[in-house]
Amino acid sequence: MKEIKEIMDMGRRLDELAYETYTLFSKREDFDRPLVAFWAGMAEWKKNHLKHWKKVSRTYVYKNLFNREPEDLKVIIKQLKNIQSEHVEFMRRLRKKRIGQDEAISQTILNEFCLITDIFLEIFYTYDESLQDRSCSFVEDCEMHLVTMANALKPYLKLNPLYAVLLRSIVDLKHKYDFLLTTFGKMKKAAG
Repeated sequence: MKEIKEIMDMGRRLDELAYETYTLFSKREDFDRPLVAFWAGMAEWKKNHLKHWKKVSRTYVYKNLFNREPEDLKVIIKQLKNIQSEHVEFMRRLRKKRIGQDEAISQTILNEFCLITDIFLEIFYTYDESLQDRSCSFVEDCEMHLVTMANALKPYLKLNPLYAVLLRSIVDLKHKYDFLLTTFGKMKKAAG
């Protein structure tokens, strides 16, 4: 299905942009040292995430676990294109050093928020299910990094409404992942 391939290509591209963003944040001397260290770690995670995208794109078979119509996929593509355009514009300003620390923090949340949408959760989950090595989970790795991100950014987000969005997203991710596991995955197979 060409829409899924396009969505996966866009997910990889968004992660490439996030990797570059975090790398540039980690080199800023005018940002707080703990945040610089946090962004260096996020850049390293994104670098590894990009390796997963290559594996996923070679093996992924769309199963439509959330019963999407073809029109739903077209809407997702349109949304991802908008996110990508906004991120490219952000990168243009970042390269000119026109981004302050508060905006960098907000952009970090926006970068990760778009990658925990249902479609990416489904792609990562299906990829995890296809692996022989069950000791690692792409979805659980993402969830762990979101929690780490929430903890690292918490002192800087006291009045920022994006923090509540981030926390809610983590809870939603966990519930949707549990649904996939109990409906389609290992837990259902173990119970059956």
